[in-house]
Amino acid sequence: MESWMLMILVIMPGVWSGEWSVTFEDQCALRGGSVVMKCSYNYPRSQRVTQVDWSRALFTSGRGRLHHLSSLPSPPDFEYVGNRNGNCSLKINNVQPTDQGQYYFSFVTTLDRWTSKSHAYLYVKELTAVLKPSTVKEGDVVRLTCVSECPTPKTIVWFKDGQPVWKPEFSVRREDAGSYFCAVLEQETVRSNSVTLNVQYGPMNMSILVDDQQFAEGSSVNLTCSSVANPEADNYTWYKRTDSPSSSSWLQVGWGQVLSLPSVEASHTGRYLCQTSNSVGEGNSTDLLVTMKTEDRGSQMHLIIAGVGVIVLVTLVVAHLLYWKKRTRVAKKRTAFGAKLSGEGLSSSATEDQLDTVYANIQTFPSSRPRNTDHKHYVPSSDEAELIYTTVAIKPRNSRAPQESRATIGESEDSVIYSTVVKSS
Repeated sequence: MESWMLMILVIMPGVWSGEWSVTFEDQCALRGGSVVMKCSYNYPRSQRVTQVDWSRALFTSGRGRLHHLSSLPSPPDFEYVGNRNGNCSLKINNVQPTDQGQYYFSFVTTLDRWTSKSHAYLYVKELTAVLKPSTVKEGDVVRLTCVSECPTPKTIVWFKDGQPVWKPEFSVRREDAGSYFCAVLEQETVRSNSVTLNVQYGPMNMSILVDDQQFAEGSSVNLTCSSVANPEADNYTWYKRTDSPSSSSWLQVGWGQVLSLPSVEASHTGRYLCQTSNSVGEGNSTDLLVTMKTEDRGSQMHLIIAGVGVIVLVTLVVAHLLYWKKRTRVAKKRTAFGAKLSGEGLSSSATEDQLDTVYANIQTFPSSRPRNTDHKHYVPSSDEAELIYTTVAIKPRNSRAPQESRATIGESEDSVIYSTVVKSS
């Protein structure tokens, strides 16, 4: 039975040849995009297709060998979009340069298998961003162009630092400097390389940098000139304002980005400015007022006054303490001496350390009564009394210095005691 079937197939014209075919189209894809490898195939209609397969030729040592796409590193990027009835198209997503090469199609029927004799070739190209000119001055006009070796898509969009650019041709401002790239609309993964727009302008936003505008006399000071420019400023000149009763002018006082004042003195005070320039233009900074510090002298004077005040205060306190100590000692002596006089009297055994020596001169004056011519003593009666006047003088200690003795005597004058002694019979 099988032999009869084989004979019938051999006799039928075009069964083994003529109707077996695969037709391809070469494709060009942009990196990051997707592409459909268009393909169609034919086979005897008396048979049924049971399997389809795409392969890619990989070359090693100059020799090519077919590898099934299912065995390649990124099979999810290959999608069969054909069928088993004549359409064998293949879609490749996220196309990369490594995907470039030769592709083959094969299929299996109920009676035989077929592999295409020819191949489809995939070219992988890049979008290229072109910026002319790439270096401009403010006010110049630039044009952005997107170029591709594949058929260029109709809708191209531009981006600057990730933000859309609405016009590919414009008059340049300094804010337009940055990185640009082009992409296919709604396929932003298909994007070009980045190109940089360089916008040149003269110095701007100039200022003089310093820690402090007031300086102590003799200190070292550096004034730094800062500016924003493209290209960077390469020339710096410093000026100081000079004032006179009739006019004022700016005197050149230095060069370079930093103006150094090794030892500040009164002649350095005043207003300074710096002037910078590059190949595009020049600019001046705002002036800076430099003054001398006076706080230090005032602080020193305050410290001196405070020190003198402390010394005076301490002296007054010490003198006050000594004065009260001395008064207390004198008062104690007076109290002790008065107690002895009113009590037990002066003790002959008292030492000089306890009380001053008391000397008493007692004189007995004769009675005013006339003496008896008979040279007999007059004996007063019991109701008569004779008055005796006594002078008591308190002398200072001999161990004290003369000036101290005089001071003590002066201070003790109030302590002289006058007594009237009545001598009874």
